[in-house]
Amino acid sequence: MAGKIVDLKGSVLTVTMLQLHSADVEECKAALSEKVAPARDFFVGATVIIEPKQDPEDPMFLALMVEHLHQLGMIPIGVRSNNEIIKEQAQFTGLGVFPEEDVKQRSRREPEPAKAEAEPVAEQGLVSAMTINRPVRSGQQIYAKDRDLVIMGSVNPGAEVIADGNVTVYGHMRGKVIAGYSGNMDATIIVKQMDPELVCISGIYRLADDIPAEFKNNWVVISQSQQAIEFQSL
Repeated sequence: MAGKIVDLKGSVLTVTMLQLHSADVEECKAALSEKVAPARDFFVGATVIIEPKQDPEDPMFLALMVEHLHQLGMIPIGVRSNNEIIKEQAQFTGLGVFPEEDVKQRSRREPEPAKAEAEPVAEQGLVSAMTINRPVRSGQQIYAKDRDLVIMGSVNPGAEVIADGNVTVYGHMRGKVIAGYSGNMDATIIVKQMDPELVCISGIYRLADDIPAEFKNNWVVISQSQQAIEFQSL
């Protein structure tokens, strides 16, 4: 008798919810492209559930949005709606349908970054923070595995600073900053001057235009609570 051919196992799928507040598909496509442009690589491979907030007039609305998501490297898997028109379009497009009360939003985790600049970590005892005594240039990626990360200079646009622990930036933060990369929900980010492309703690993220302006020019502490990013001025 042949061995086991198929197996089904329970899993918690991390997804990005895409809320669409317009029924104009071209308007939605343009807005989405602009939204993800500063951190496009972050969303490559992201599983997406589409949540239209307006009744679409175009019978190809969802099909066109699905095509655009694929062009951005994202993976649409379903829609969240109780609207019959949207559900019919979803079935035609091959998307799953999730009732509004059954789907909880959870932000996706970023793919594991290259660890070219990571330093060796001792397996036992206390591990000091990784300290970078220079600016982080565009295109560079710094990863502090199993430890905190301290940047004494600025982080330029297009650069990434990532830590399994906390991240502190004593300069101008203009790239992407990720703390709690391995799942530490208690990790924090402390920044002297913040104007980042993306802020992320343990898979929960905020893009640049979602960050309140009052937190962008002074010392700020960033933390994660109940699946949301929180900001506090120092």
